[in-house]
Amino acid sequence: MRLSKEALSIKVVVRRGRRGATPFVWEINRDSMSEPIFVSAEAFVSMEEAFRAGHARLAEFTPGTMPETTDSYAEMG
Repeated sequence: MRLSKEALSIKVVVRRGRRGATPFVWEINRDSMSEPIFVSAEAFVSMEEAFRAGHARLAEFTPGTMPETTDSYAEMG
């Protein structure tokens, strides 16, 4: 199965959003929008932790996948 173009335009971005011991937050962004679709309420100690948590939630915002097309000439041959 292939991902649609819309699904490929959605990504996780980690940024420093707060001060203190847990400064990192993740957000879900779409290329066509200037504002994030979703920003995590929870903050994280490291960028890696925030990135993993963001990717765990990414599937909720990613449209379904498209079935892979088959080549009709290959099937006939």
